[in-house]
Amino acid sequence: MSEITNTELGRQLMKPSGEIGLQVAENMNVTNAKLYAFVLSHMQIKDNDKILEIGFGNGKTIPQFFAINPTIKFYGVDFSEIMCAKAISLNKEFEKSIHISCQNAMNMSFDNEFFDRIVTLNTIYFWENIERQLAEMKRVLRKNGQLIIGYRPKTSMQKLPFTQEVFTHYDSAELQAIITQNGFRIVNEECNETLVKSVEKGMIEMFDICLIAEKL
Repeated sequence: MSEITNTELGRQLMKPSGEIGLQVAENMNVTNAKLYAFVLSHMQIKDNDKILEIGFGNGKTIPQFFAINPTIKFYGVDFSEIMCAKAISLNKEFEKSIHISCQNAMNMSFDNEFFDRIVTLNTIYFWENIERQLAEMKRVLRKNGQLIIGYRPKTSMQKLPFTQEVFTHYDSAELQAIITQNGFRIVNEECNETLVKSVEKGMIEMFDICLIAEKL
């Protein structure tokens, strides 16, 4: 990937665009692989579940959901047009069971209580208004439906130079408090140590967190 500033890299991670955005998405597939595997291992997907993923990147991870349970209906929302187009092109074999839409997750077009589960990985750093975002997810999630958030906590994210701008960092206690104050209860939280490659610092010890909450 061509050299870009840390600020531009942060913006591309938030909303990939152009050729650089495609390259950034490919890199995300590598750096997020263990986090995806970790989160998916904790999702108790049931037959015919309607699952919404917010911020699916280029869509290369979508087949992993069907590998767990092929009966699901998968919906994906991303506000990057190039990511939506790429995800559609990469998942034609599942076209009858996936629905990709390019829209802002803060104001989605879905009906109330439409989904059984909502999953989102490494997106919380970019939410402009976390309370409003949680309210919108709560709206489209059925009662007792699950919200699954995969993320890296503040102590890990602060080690990466490109996260110092654009990103908002959260520690575990802070995020749990916000979620419980906005209509959810915490079901479980698991933490997993991993290594992430940094151009400036080589391999860095990080933590992946899978947080599962339930709509009240």
